[in-house]
Amino acid sequence: MCIHVAVADDLPDIVVWDPNEVSILVARGSHLLEVVRELHALLTVDLGAPGGTGYTLLCFCGARLELPAELIGHPVTAQAC
Repeated sequence: MCIHVAVADDLPDIVVWDPNEVSILVARGSHLLEVVRELHALLTVDLGAPGGTGYTLLCFCGARLELPAELIGHPVTAQAC
């Protein structure tokens, strides 16, 4: 099962891992570059995901992690593991 990324209000940090839902919550209104840095660190250091290249974020299963359209400003196509 791939990780799902969602945008949420009132989070204690920019990026929050929710292991019960296998999801990552991103604070609404966060700057995209900060979000990508935080996500990359969480995925690679904490969850053992492969590093990816550039702005590509990879799930621990190796699939490309898609960001919510709300966060990046245009629609994206979700990919399943």
